[in-house]
Amino acid sequence: MNNKIILGDCFDNLSKIEDNTIDLIAIDPPYEISYENLDWDKKVLNWNILRDEFFRILKPTGNLIIFQGWSNVSETKKILEEKFILKNWIVWDRIKGRGANTNMVSTREDILWLVKGKDYTYNKIYSTIKKKTGGLGAKNGQECRALSNVWTDISPIVPWSKERVKHPTQKPLQLMERIITIFSN
Repeated sequence: MNNKIILGDCFDNLSKIEDNTIDLIAIDPPYEISYENLDWDKKVLNWNILRDEFFRILKPTGNLIIFQGWSNVSETKKILEEKFILKNWIVWDRIKGRGANTNMVSTREDILWLVKGKDYTYNKIYSTIKKKTGGLGAKNGQECRALSNVWTDISPIVPWSKERVKHPTQKPLQLMERIITIFSN
């Protein structure tokens, strides 16, 4: 196994990566929504450049996983589908959310799963939610439910979480482990 971490702005580093060499891209970009005093979220992303570079560097069997907020996910999906195939639209219910006085609290995190072609890496796993009934589900020998595209079994990072590092949109290690397990070897 050969892994390398590149720390830096992706727009500066993507062009340095060789074609067809990456198994999995999992990104949590700024959602292009405004929050006071957060410079990192005021940057408008050029999804056309990202789409083309991601397509170039991903292996033919590679996966692209993108975290998005509900307000931009449809536009991001539209741009990416010009080259990629959308395999699924996953919703992670992070329980806690951002709210407003004029709208509902948003507890969902949208996760787009895109692939380059018909052959892609996918490792089936089961959720951590115990089955409530026997029936036909008992035949597969699993005590937990099959993993659906709505993930309710992973808790978010909260102020008292041991793994918290004060990043404003930090994702739990368990969530990232699931993504790596399912979408890469």
